[in-house]
Amino acid sequence: MKNLTERQQAVLDFIAQFIEGHAYPPTIREIADHFSISVKGAYDHVKALEKKGKLRLGENRSRALEIIRDDRHERAVVDVPLLGVVAAGKPIFAEENFSGRIPIPADMVRQASTCFALTVRGDSMRDAGIFHGDIAVIEERQTAENGEIVVAMIDDAVTLKRFFRENNRVRLVAENSAYSPIYTQDVKILGRLKGIIRKY
Repeated sequence: MKNLTERQQAVLDFIAQFIEGHAYPPTIREIADHFSISVKGAYDHVKALEKKGKLRLGENRSRALEIIRDDRHERAVVDVPLLGVVAAGKPIFAEENFSGRIPIPADMVRQASTCFALTVRGDSMRDAGIFHGDIAVIEERQTAENGEIVVAMIDDAVTLKRFFRENNRVRLVAENSAYSPIYTQDVKILGRLKGIIRKY
């Protein structure tokens, strides 16, 4: 397999960092904007990386880049504690009894010691690609930026929602129009979503 050029390696590194930070891949336009090049130039780099076996590009779909790991090397994994369930619907009590550890890709988290996993229950985050039975990998944090998906505690119950701070309250928003937003003045942020693990 041909070695990558310096620019191709930079593009690959940017895609990997983007996925780590957002839990989804960048668009071709976002790659172009980052490197101050044309969309066609970015697309050419992506196609070259695909040809060299570093990327898989889903045709006719936005955000369909997938980094291909070298099968000759075992992908690094770390274990994080699995701590029960989180509602993607109405808040439910989190059974925070330790129920084992789950291996996750090391590149999904910066520091495994600050992360935990919860099993998603419900369908209120389905439009964000989060489904019942998924494992949500959470980075422990007590604060959140507007628009981030967080695990929040309300009255001893936890829920997975998109976070927005308003004047004198917090709005927790579902990604399913069947669910109304939750408004509260008393919420504790437990962490933000780093990634989703799904079993087929």
